[in-house]
Amino acid sequence: MLLCTVLQLAADARRNISGRRGSGWATRNRTGDGDPGKVRMKKVLTIGLAIGVIGIGAVAGLFGGERLVEALAGQSGEESGGGEATAAAVTTRTPEEREILDTFGAVGTILPARSVSLAPMSDGRVTEVAIESGEAVAAGDVLLRLDDRAERAALDDARATLTETRAAFERYETLLEGDTASEARFEQARGTYQRARAAVEVAEANLADRTLKAPFGGILGVVGLDPGAQVDSATVLTTLDDLSIVEVEFSVPERYFAAAEVGQTVTLDGAIHADRTFEGKVTLVAPRVDANSRSFVVRATIPNDDRSLAGGMFMNVALVLGSRTALTLPDDAIISEGSATYVYVVADGTARRTDIVLGQTQEGRTAVTDGLAADAEVVVTGYDRLSDGDAVTVGTSDTAGEALN
Repeated sequence: MLLCTVLQLAADARRNISGRRGSGWATRNRTGDGDPGKVRMKKVLTIGLAIGVIGIGAVAGLFGGERLVEALAGQSGEESGGGEATAAAVTTRTPEEREILDTFGAVGTILPARSVSLAPMSDGRVTEVAIESGEAVAAGDVLLRLDDRAERAALDDARATLTETRAAFERYETLLEGDTASEARFEQARGTYQRARAAVEVAEANLADRTLKAPFGGILGVVGLDPGAQVDSATVLTTLDDLSIVEVEFSVPERYFAAAEVGQTVTLDGAIHADRTFEGKVTLVAPRVDANSRSFVVRATIPNDDRSLAGGMFMNVALVLGSRTALTLPDDAIISEGSATYVYVVADGTARRTDIVLGQTQEGRTAVTDGLAADAEVVVTGYDRLSDGDAVTVGTSDTAGEALN
């Protein structure tokens, strides 16, 4: 229909052009070359040519479009009904039964096993600071000395008094045995002697308090005193931390209260030691649950001979509550879409979508607690091209085997 219309328009245009051409010549012969008839003839000719081009393009488009539709229809027919779909190539593995650790993760704080703030036992002027900041000391090492001249004089006086009273007591003791001294005199001499002996002990203690010693071995903190400073018992010299063994303290929700026990294993890791894991044992499970946080405190002891851990550090803690065996799959074989978690299982050459329930993840593998049989052939590579019910061909792949190890 469109072709006929185009041909008719072309014929009309040709007749019109011929008629106008004759009229134009006649006019030109009468009026000369500048007659407007020539201009009108050119316009009509141009319009006719344009209509012809449009018609040819429409015809070509019509027949080309029909061929394109026919080609697409033929291809669709071959894919849907005319030919058989190609089976997808996949590799499969059966789930492995492995021991899975039931763990609880938390963030813990490192605490020194022993830590104290060091301050002098009495008031006075500093005469010697025998340590430096960050120094390692042993138990009994001298850290600080105060002016002790008065205490030494007091001790000498007390010792002299003790010598006198001891001699008097011994003399009255001899006289009492010979019945030449009364019992009252003897008791008085013994009391004086005992008080003198106690005075010596007090003087010795006062003198000892003028020297500050390390109560145990450890690492000193920043020393903030110099000789000549006036101090009292509230003046802190520095801190002392025993880091040969440290503790990690963390909070655990109350739902784990019955499962947490002394002796359980904890593992620690953190950004400061990204390539290392520390291990220790639980030494304390708090006997009560905090009413505000609904959690309880757990402490574990960690060996720290190389002083890698310091007080105040934050570490990731994994508390091992128990272990069990379970079917496991490599993480790469598990598909998650929104709230759905599934795998493809191959049976009789067909891939079937199978929903599963996951458990603990450990070392690149995840436990499957429900939805999967022990002998299931689970697709581990090639599942990204699958839909439920697709035909598959099962092959082998070393890469897929490594993923399960």
